[in-house]
Amino acid sequence: MNKISTLAAAAASILLLAAGGCGENGFTIKGSLAGADNDKVLLEKADFAGFWTIVDSTRTDVKGNFKFSIPQQGGPEIFRLSMGDRFIYLPVDSTETLTVTSSKENFGHDFDVTGSDQAERMAKFEKEFMAFSPYIDNADSAANFKKHVYAEYLQDARGAVISYYILTKTIGDKVLYDPTTSDYKYIQAVANSYNHFNPDDAHAPFLLNLAKAARMHHNDMSGVTKVIEAEEVKMLEIELNDENGKPRKLSELVGKGKPVVVAFTLMRDGTTPEINRQLAEIYNSGRADIYNVSPDRDQYGWRTAASNLPWVTVLDPSAGQDKVFIQYNVGELPTFFLYNGAGELTARAATVKELRQQL
Repeated sequence: MNKISTLAAAAASILLLAAGGCGENGFTIKGSLAGADNDKVLLEKADFAGFWTIVDSTRTDVKGNFKFSIPQQGGPEIFRLSMGDRFIYLPVDSTETLTVTSSKENFGHDFDVTGSDQAERMAKFEKEFMAFSPYIDNADSAANFKKHVYAEYLQDARGAVISYYILTKTIGDKVLYDPTTSDYKYIQAVANSYNHFNPDDAHAPFLLNLAKAARMHHNDMSGVTKVIEAEEVKMLEIELNDENGKPRKLSELVGKGKPVVVAFTLMRDGTTPEINRQLAEIYNSGRADIYNVSPDRDQYGWRTAASNLPWVTVLDPSAGQDKVFIQYNVGELPTFFLYNGAGELTARAATVKELRQQL
């Protein structure tokens, strides 16, 4: 699956030895992984839709050492080192050298990062976050953890990129700070602070939009009783353009007596052909209509792929940054939602298999 946690990568050159500095025009990430010998390490960068793109890769030497030398970025960014399905997250700001110490066996779980205060604080947060993760579904534990994180890492962050990272952190299909709950207060405070200290940073507009959407959702929910009593709203409306540039509303399908699947998928992804094949089985059987939302950045490629599908396909031009993804709380792709024939949102699924079970 592709993460939606924290929203194009720069070209990079690779070095294999552990020694060396960052130079004037870039930064360096180097490290040592005990027990590693010619093991592959990926360097990935998050875009503003929360997707991770491989910047470059290298292999450790016989002593487990590795090194990446990357051109200077236009502003603070979040990178991560990847080995299989394990990750070490790193904030990069200006020209600096970060050093990672871990082992092949415990990569992503037991590690140290030095080189900047932000990187060390992020490593500390990651370890606390991993210890907390099993308790995410416990309301009291989650509330206490988020309160602690805000006081420890966010309240005085002064626009540090680590605050952006934490605010968009996900656990599976759950976001740590949920904009559809009372967490909107944390989101608004961090967004305002980030924009105050870094108004020209590219992350600031994203956080402000997230805060705005969260606030609007809170205001909408304040009137939820009246809405239900008036029986005016039974769905979360989406209106985006299809591959022909025509605006298509979700309400064109929902509530017409037939179940509707709202599929959030990347059209240009290696797993998509199989997902589309499975969705086609549902659609062709007549069991449900499909409204397919994609945040692809390659609009030409998306349009070509979408034109071959029989169901409604729409493009989110914000690449997953707008209220559609926020109001549906989509933190991972693919994600599926099911409306019943009466137009009521009844289920959420992470796979087509789960979706079939709900149908």
